[in-house]
This record gives sequence, structure tokens and C-alpha cells, in this order.
Amino acid sequence: MSVAAEAVVDAWDRLVALAEQIGPDDWQRPTPCPDSDVAGLVAHVAGPGAWQPAAAGAAGDPVEALRGTRATQVGQIAAVGGDASHPTEDGRGERMLRASCADLWVHTYDLTTGLGEDFDLDENSATLAQACQYLLGLTPALVASRLAPGEAADLRVALRGGVEHDRTLAVRNSQARWDGSARAGSEQLVAATPAAFVLLLSGRGDPGQLRNSGVLEWCGAHGEAFVRRARLYCC
Repeated sequence: MSVAAEAVVDAWDRLVALAEQIGPDDWQRPTPCPDSDVAGLVAHVAGPGAWQPAAAGAAGDPVEALRGTRATQVGQIAAVGGDASHPTEDGRGERMLRASCADLWVHTYDLTTGLGEDFDLDENSATLAQACQYLLGLTPALVASRLAPGEAADLRVALRGGVEHDRTLAVRNSQARWDGSARAGSEQLVAATPAAFVLLLSGRGDPGQLRNSGVLEWCGAHGEAFVRRARLYCC
């Protein structure tokens, strides 16, 4: 099984184990996922039918629905031997496996925080590493889309921890690409732990609070614009 496939399975196992700890009084707790309490978050990840009763007159079991969704996705991965270079029945190649890692990791953060538990912002799991690789692949287009037409920019993006990335993103003529190794002392910089980077791009966490926690730093106008406006999705 590929690294990406194993990371998806591990992410599902972690999320299901966390959901199994939800108590009767926890379902209405708010979460960082916009407009979603714990109940809405679990239903969102589990997919359609999460709250449908299993039989007439029976109450729905969202955690069981979550287990079912996990079993389906893991089964699809196993059907192709966990080979990330080969698409599964629903088209999940390596990129989609990494996208799943990002989605599952973010929602594990949402649920952990919603349940009032501490979350390790220095985590360096395989799931987080795969999530970062997916988001780094989207970062050039994201940065380019935030600039005025024809505006040029050079932004150093450095991740420290379990993901090795320290490169300069060059934007020219509305096109962006990673331009080799970073130049030391760049005045336009975003540096973060892998967890802070994913939280930032998923719309979680205030940049100032992440900076105060020591997991994010930035400088320069383009660094400021990135941490304030770089959002790929919020749920």
C-alpha cells in the first residue's frame, strides 16, 4: 500500500476513534467548521444518510454511518492494492488520496477542538505530510489569483517539521511557479509548521493567534497578504 493510501486509512481510523468518544451532551458543541456543530460535522464527513434511522422507529447512529463511510473508502483503496498511481473506482489517484488526507486531517482538528480537547500544532503525522503536499501543489495558483493582473511577486514559503519545503514562489504575468531553493533572508516570507500551514489554507485559526503560538511567522506585504487571504476552503 502506498504512503498516501496508508495515510488515508490512518486518518479515518483516528477520526472514527475520536467520534466514538462523543458523549450525549457533546452533539451541539460548536466546531471550527463554519456553521457546523459536532453533529453537523460528523454528518458532513459521513455523507448522505448519516442521520437516517436504520429501521422504522429507530434513532439514527451518525457514528455508525461514519464507520460505514470509512469502510467504503478503505475498501475502494484496498480494491486496487492501495496503489496511489492507479485510480480507484471513484477516480482516487495519488492527488485525490492526498486531498482526502487534507480533508480528514482538517475535520479531525475540527472535531478535536469542538470536543474541547487540545490539538498538537507540532504534529508530524504521515496524514499531515500528505495534506501539505496536496496544498503546496495548489499554492502557486492560489497566490497568483490573489494578485492584480500583471503584478509580480516573490514569496518564500518555508515549512519546518515533518515536511521539508523551503522554496521561493515566483509570480510573473499572472503565472506562478516554484522557483528553486529559497533565497536566504527573503523579505517576503511565510514560515509555518505543517499543521499551521494546513489550518491557514483551510480557513481555520487566526494568523495572529498562530503567530503567538510560535507555529507561524511572516514578513513583507506579500507574506501579509498570504496569511490574511490564502483560503482554499472552509469546510
